[in-house]
Amino acid sequence: MTDTFIPAFLIAYSESGFTNPHEAMLPDEPKDCTGHFTHIGKKYWGFETSRHKATTVLPGAQALSYDHDAHHWLHIGLKERARISTITVSTKWYTGNQVWAVSVYLIDELTGQKKQVLDRAPLKPDADHEFPVAPTVATECLVECYYEGGISRINLFGSPADEQLPARVNLLEGAKISHISNDHYGNPAMAVKGDRGEMHMLGWESARTGFGEQALFHLKAPAVLDEIVVDTYLHRLNPPLTCHAFGLNEQDEGKIDQLMKQAPRWKLAFDGGKEVIPENFQSYMLGQKYLEEDVPNNRKFTIKLDIDPAGPWKPLLPFAPLSPDTFHRFRDLAPAGKITHVLYMHYPNGGIHALRMYGT
Repeated sequence: MTDTFIPAFLIAYSESGFTNPHEAMLPDEPKDCTGHFTHIGKKYWGFETSRHKATTVLPGAQALSYDHDAHHWLHIGLKERARISTITVSTKWYTGNQVWAVSVYLIDELTGQKKQVLDRAPLKPDADHEFPVAPTVATECLVECYYEGGISRINLFGSPADEQLPARVNLLEGAKISHISNDHYGNPAMAVKGDRGEMHMLGWESARTGFGEQALFHLKAPAVLDEIVVDTYLHRLNPPLTCHAFGLNEQDEGKIDQLMKQAPRWKLAFDGGKEVIPENFQSYMLGQKYLEEDVPNNRKFTIKLDIDPAGPWKPLLPFAPLSPDTFHRFRDLAPAGKITHVLYMHYPNGGIHALRMYGT
């Protein structure tokens, strides 16, 4: 094989409860973990899912359901746009618990094209597989795994494409950061620098007592944002549930503290229509003050952001769910015009590895 190895990273995956799936993206020979055990059994290298993806129990029917199309998946990002001509898949060390077969799609962000290049290609146990494919330009790769099991390594080979995606600078680099709600296990500046250079959690993680975290970024120059990246890399059990971003256009730094008093705030909405906006939301929640509200059911309520449409804070990303261990790209931002400050928030607490914002 004369093709060049194309570096890649894991954007997201369906599940990998037994292993660290990021290892499967490396060009390294899969490690022999014989004799190594964790609290959930024998240790393996790469990607391995839980069992029984295709088969489920039908409660009350004394029967089971089988779905031929059920599958786990890996969403892979290429670190450069490339013409892919070979895909290798290794099941090394998976002697009876390997993925049975894979379907592979190559996706190109520049053209929007998605092409299937493998259709349920069978995989043998404890073996290296090489699949030549029709040369296809791609920036991403989607691997469907039928139905469950392990893959120790999956690599893509080819040649760099003539036209690359434009290089972009994180506008948060060098920005002053203020009004940080909680930096118990790291800080927002570490998230700005996050680049997946480690095989462990790193970045900005708050304590569990947080009920809505925030940090204000003072941009070095006014900008119009068009993309926000929130990476929860290796935060598998402790990512925030949602993230939010708001922009402000104010050149006078002396006004920022006052304007922060008008920033979006968390509120509770009870059945029956009553809404409460606590002065200190964290204290209110930790003190369980909602139990003192005179409503029919004060034990269950909705939490949302109170945003003044006429206020100075313009929504960029008013509400976006987050997933564990995922490289999130939010490109459908609300138009906010030129801004000088970005208020980033997430709820309720937890960790993010990287935070990036792009624009002009």
